[in-house]
Amino acid sequence: MIVAMVALLSMTSAAMAQQQNGERKAPKKMDAQEMTTRMTKDLGLTADQQAKVLSLNKAYEDVLGGPRMGGRRPPKDGCKCDADKKKEQRPERPQMTDAQKAEMKQHAAKRKEYDQKLKGILTVDQYKNYKKMHHRHGPRGPRPGEQKK
Repeated sequence: MIVAMVALLSMTSAAMAQQQNGERKAPKKMDAQEMTTRMTKDLGLTADQQAKVLSLNKAYEDVLGGPRMGGRRPPKDGCKCDADKKKEQRPERPQMTDAQKAEMKQHAAKRKEYDQKLKGILTVDQYKNYKKMHHRHGPRGPRPGEQKK
């Protein structure tokens, strides 16, 4: 029994240390159904809209679930804190190849096409709310530790 308690304590402390170090697991990839369910909840989709959005999400699942581009956001209060130190330690990013650039352009074009089709399904207010949510948090919602506004 004591061994079990020691093991539990060590696992808990390891998990807390990992969390304090800022290490995060990669976010779970949402499939078309999960994304549609979330959009239905957040945007108040009707049954007809939900069916159309599900079909659209399935057709563009490769675009919606792709890797996120971009980096970390700067601190909210403008404080540079350790950001300068980390920047100095971080190696420079490798330059993108022509193939990567072409793939990125193709991804952006498909994403734009998805947005246009979605705009045709949603009401004006729903689409505005979708763009606000997507712009602020990305397709998967707020980041861990970030509150919804």
